[in-house]
Amino acid sequence: MEVLLLIGAFQAIFFAVLVLSKKGKSVSDKILAGWLFLFAIHLAFVYYSYKAGHVYDIDYGHFPAGAIVLHYSLMYLYAKSLISKENVFEAKWLLHIIPTIIFYISTIPLVLLPYEKKADLVTRITTDSYFNFLFAIIILSITVYLVATLRLLKKHNVSMRKMFSYVEDIDLSWLRILAFLLVLLWIVISSLTAYVFYLDGTSNIMLPTDHMELDMQGQSAFVIFVFLLGFFGIKQQIIYSPSTRKEPRNEQNITKEIYINQYQKSGLKKEAASAHLKALLSYMKEEQPYLNGKFSLKEVSSALGISTNYLSQVINENLEKNFFDFVNDYRVDLVKQKMTDPSNKNYTLLSLAFDCGFNSKSSFNAIFKKCEGVTPTEFLKTL
Repeated sequence: MEVLLLIGAFQAIFFAVLVLSKKGKSVSDKILAGWLFLFAIHLAFVYYSYKAGHVYDIDYGHFPAGAIVLHYSLMYLYAKSLISKENVFEAKWLLHIIPTIIFYISTIPLVLLPYEKKADLVTRITTDSYFNFLFAIIILSITVYLVATLRLLKKHNVSMRKMFSYVEDIDLSWLRILAFLLVLLWIVISSLTAYVFYLDGTSNIMLPTDHMELDMQGQSAFVIFVFLLGFFGIKQQIIYSPSTRKEPRNEQNITKEIYINQYQKSGLKKEAASAHLKALLSYMKEEQPYLNGKFSLKEVSSALGISTNYLSQVINENLEKNFFDFVNDYRVDLVKQKMTDPSNKNYTLLSLAFDCGFNSKSSFNAIFKKCEGVTPTEFLKTL
């Protein structure tokens, strides 16, 4: 079992180096690399302690436990940096290391105790209020950051459909799955710990070495998490690329910004909304920009000279759709037209879908069924 920890440490370093070797690294890439290096130190530390016969609860003052708290806060920061529209590290993000600092400050009394005293405390871990207090800090911090990360990803899923006409590579579904796996892992570990330490009457006293064995086995589960994190993290692209971020602040942009700010104070007028809608529909019909599989709201904004906020408001209020559904309705209609054209009978449905702006078979099938109530194959049979 302990060999898994060493494997996890080496693979964490390997993935971190690969992330740092990427060209045009984003802030999220740097946070990911730092997170992977922390995993490497953490897992290597547990491996060394176990092989050397140390009990880190006694010898090192709960270093791995504090690292676990930091892992969950880094998961939140990594998710936050991925969905940030600015590729900059915000100083206020450093506040998220406070729970880890609080935890380590709380362990100072343990560190200062003589070895024999600490060993005695560990054997009575279930009945000692000091250890229960530390355990409460860990549970509270992990729970808060898990919930915050899941809420952040849910909010991103809604926001993404207002800005983009596709979800491939930007929906962060892999990170959402990993977060749910951490939730499941935390529930299982917490339940087992609660049973062994608090519910099983035969385990009121546990030897330090047995305690170390249990912790080592529990933390080895992070090895799989590290592999998935590194694998998908390297593949993750920047969601808000330079073309979809704010434009440089030159004189023309400042004038446009002042105009927009004044307009926002008075609200979007009905007449202006109608004009924007007319321009939008004309642009979609004549230019067919939706044929681009990576089509975004920012591109429409640049083409029409209308702010993304106004365009989003016009689509939501006048058409009662988000941008994602608005664009893909055009794509579905075009696919249906191509299906009925005899000249396309030799083409597959998937090739027609790609020609119309879809990026994958799964998204095409899901969107088509949402619009028409049947799958593309079923629809074709009715023609």
